[in-house]
Amino acid sequence: MSVHKIALIGTGLLGHSIAERWLLTNHSLLVYNRTAAKAMDLVSLGAKLCSSVSETIEAANAIFLILSDATVTKNLLFEPNVQTAFHGKTFFQMGTISPEESEELALKIQEKGGSFVELPVLGSKNEAKSGTLLLMFGGSEEEYHRWYTLLSALGKVFFTGDPRKAAVLKLALNQLIISSIIAFSTSLSMVLKERIDPELFMEILRKSSLYCATFDKKLPRILNKDYSSANFTLKLLLKDLTLCSKETEKLSIQSEPLKAYEKLIQMAIDQGFENSDYSSVFEAIYQTL
Repeated sequence: MSVHKIALIGTGLLGHSIAERWLLTNHSLLVYNRTAAKAMDLVSLGAKLCSSVSETIEAANAIFLILSDATVTKNLLFEPNVQTAFHGKTFFQMGTISPEESEELALKIQEKGGSFVELPVLGSKNEAKSGTLLLMFGGSEEEYHRWYTLLSALGKVFFTGDPRKAAVLKLALNQLIISSIIAFSTSLSMVLKERIDPELFMEILRKSSLYCATFDKKLPRILNKDYSSANFTLKLLLKDLTLCSKETEKLSIQSEPLKAYEKLIQMAIDQGFENSDYSSVFEAIYQTL
């Protein structure tokens, strides 16, 4: 059993899967979600469901924040009825937020006596459940060594030092997710519109240095037009893309390609794919060619 008292706030797609991982690796766990019904099945696995943020923080010393964005996170942690002291508690911010939002959240938590770690991950529910996430640890070396063994249950931990660097790394990696699915969708659209066998295309692609495993993962969804059971929705992809665009502009990096991606993703959302798997951006690209 864990010597740490672990709490998880936010049991959405990723949060729920991480909670399952903690429980399946024999860690005791407290959970809180604004919609309690979405966390009820975790109780049957051994989690304790808390009724408030204050109760959750009070009972734990390692609090994992896995919420949709920085605004929701700040509103939950710092609403007037959260009176719990943060002293002796470490908060792990795992959602995708901007570097500036990470710095602001860190300052607020530290002002209340807590410790802050920016801990974004690469991977989704399958990697979370199997303990193969890639975690970017933005915090002090002392905190890194303190929590390394515990976090290793979730996957491979990479030390970035400055929390800001962890946030930027996450945006840089998510930009590759965005650009690769759009590039693949464009090429596949060309193949399909010319009535070329997609398996011939894939056979050649797999033998080349251009290949990415994501292409094979997403190909059945695209060919079958089945974008249900999303690991990463188009709505969240657009949110992350907006953060990427803002960051590239701040760093004086050309952001025009990202603006074009944003237009394509918005087109797919307008077609009704907001809560579908992000590979549904193919529908907007195929229709516009």
